[in-house]
Amino acid sequence: MRSALHLSFLSTVFRGPWLPGPAAAVRAGVLAAVLVFGVAGVGAESATRRNVQFQPGQPWLDAQGTHLNAHGFCLLDFGGRHYWYGAHKIPGKTESEKNEAGVRCYVSDDLLNWQDAGLVLSVFAPGAHPDLADASILDRPKVIFHAATQRFILYFKLYPPKSQGGKTGTDYAYVGVATATQPTGPFHYEGRFLGGNSPFGTGDFAIFTDTDGAVYHIAVRKPDKAQVCGRLSEDGLRPAGDYVELAGITRATEGPALFRRANKVYFLASGSSGWAPNAARLFVADQVIGPYRDLGNPCRGVNPHNQLGPEKTFGGQSTFVYPVAGRRDAWIAMFDINLPQNPVASGYIWLPIEFEEDRPVIRWRDAWDLSVFPPK
Repeated sequence: MRSALHLSFLSTVFRGPWLPGPAAAVRAGVLAAVLVFGVAGVGAESATRRNVQFQPGQPWLDAQGTHLNAHGFCLLDFGGRHYWYGAHKIPGKTESEKNEAGVRCYVSDDLLNWQDAGLVLSVFAPGAHPDLADASILDRPKVIFHAATQRFILYFKLYPPKSQGGKTGTDYAYVGVATATQPTGPFHYEGRFLGGNSPFGTGDFAIFTDTDGAVYHIAVRKPDKAQVCGRLSEDGLRPAGDYVELAGITRATEGPALFRRANKVYFLASGSSGWAPNAARLFVADQVIGPYRDLGNPCRGVNPHNQLGPEKTFGGQSTFVYPVAGRRDAWIAMFDINLPQNPVASGYIWLPIEFEEDRPVIRWRDAWDLSVFPPK
C-alpha cells in the first residue's frame, strides 16, 4: 500500500515528458524531496529504494538524485552486477559543440537503481592523450570484458578536431580504444583505428562478441553509409583484416544493436536522419556476417509523453540490447531520446523484447519491471 501511494504521487508530479528549464528543476526538486523524506507513511526502505519500475521516457535519477548522464550507452554484466557506460554530456553545450567530458559509469544490482562511479575516461584529465583532449566528438561508448586478455575494453566513436579534418571539416571518424583491469576503470587510452576499409572511417557502431569469443566491429561506413563488419584482433584492439559489407542491411542504417538468440543474430537499428527520430529497423541472420533478412519495424504502440509511435520509435534511437541474467528469454531494447540543443537532458527508453514466432516485438509500456520475464 505504501509503495502504491508513493508511485501514485510520483506519477502525478511527473505526468508528461521531462523537459529542460525551470519546470524540470521544480520537478527534480520535488522528486528529490520525495525520495529523501518519503510521502505520508512511506518509511526509510522506500526512500532508499528509489525506483521500483522502469518508466520509459520519464526522468531517471541516480542514487544521489541526479539525472543519469550516460548517452549512446551500453551495459555490461560482470560479477553479478550491472555496469552502464555512456558519454557524459556537458551542461550548456549543444550537439554542435564539443559537449562530451568523456565516459561515465554507473553501477547497479537491479537495473533500476544506479550508483555513480564517476568518469572512467576523461578528456580533461591531466596528461590526457591529445587524441582525447582535442577530440571534436567522443560518443557511443561500448565496453566488453575480453576473456582472452582478462581486460575490459572500451570502444568509442572519435571525431578528430577541425584542425585534423574533423566533422566540421572533412567528415571522417576513428574508433578509439581504451582498456582497464577493473570494470570501473580507470581506462587507459590504447590508440585509434579507421574501420570499414575506408579512409573516412566509420560512424555509429556496435561491438559484438560471438559465442566462440570472436569480437566484431559492426558499423556504418563513411561516406557511402553501407553497413560493414570486421573481426577484431586477438587482443581486441584493432581490426584483424578486411571488413565485409552486410548483405541485406538497408543503406543509411544507423544505431546498430546486435544480439544472439539461439541460432539467430538479430540486428536492431534506426534510419539516418541526424538527431531527429525515425522508424526502427530489424534484421535477422544465421551469423553475424550475414546475409540478413529484413523483419520490418518491431515497435508497437504510442509513447503518451510525446504522442510518437512506431514511425518515430517512440521518440528514441536504438542504442543497445541487453540480456538479463537469471531470466529466461529476457532481452531489453534500449533507446536514447536525443535533445540536440540540450543533450545533458536527453532521456532513455527501455522496453522488454517479446518474441512472436521468433520475430522480436517491442511494445510500449508506461511502466514495467523484470517480472515480465520468467525466471530460469
